[in-house]
Amino acid sequence: MTFPDTDGQPQPITPAQAISADDTPISTICSEAPAESADRGSVYGRYISSAAWQTSPARLAELEASGHRCRLCFASRREARLEVHHRTYRNFRCELAEDLTTLCHPCHLGVTGMERFRKYARSPFKPPPPTPAAPPPPALFDYRSPLEIT
Repeated sequence: MTFPDTDGQPQPITPAQAISADDTPISTICSEAPAESADRGSVYGRYISSAAWQTSPARLAELEASGHRCRLCFASRREARLEVHHRTYRNFRCELAEDLTTLCHPCHLGVTGMERFRKYARSPFKPPPPTPAAPPPPALFDYRSPLEIT
């Protein structure tokens, strides 16, 4: 990230030194972990709905690099709604193009579902094993024919 110095020359600046438009340090913004759901009221949901995300250089670069096509099924934006998936949240709100992947909505749902399944499959909390079914109670009636009963 670079910003001009007093002479107008670009100078590198670390996220810890940068300040956003509302005087929030960029390092704070970048370190806010997203909520798991895309609830529009959550930090993540508000960000995904924001102009900052819609005009993000990394997001636009990924859309351009993918040719505005889904990376999995190659659907174009005319064939399906395209979404840009976060492969990692390490740089949340300060994404790099390599953090993102263009997917159509159905593929995005599938990828997100697989990621959640893997996340919860690795969870240390497992349900208890099923208890074996008890043997059936003795029959009240014997339905065999009298010839079979001996």
